[in-house]
Amino acid sequence: MILRDQLLQQALTLSAADQAFLAQSLEDHLITNVPPETAESEGIADAEFLDELKRRSATHHSGQTSSRLAADVLGDLRKRQSDEKYLALS
Repeated sequence: MILRDQLLQQALTLSAADQAFLAQSLEDHLITNVPPETAESEGIADAEFLDELKRRSATHHSGQTSSRLAADVLGDLRKRQSDEKYLALS
């Protein structure tokens, strides 16, 4: 198992609060310390996309926007997908 997979497995054993803290810390770090594009990351994170991430993060941190739990968002998406499948079968 490679190191990043080991780190992920360790992170998944943390409490939900600790996972949220870790995720937020990583997000903040990535947004403020975006490395220059390399051959490995070429085309993945262009400047326009990163600018949008920074804008959204700033509006969230300033309280201009709100957030929802990922579980709630995924639940809504699953329900919508299920409803669409049901409508397609009707």
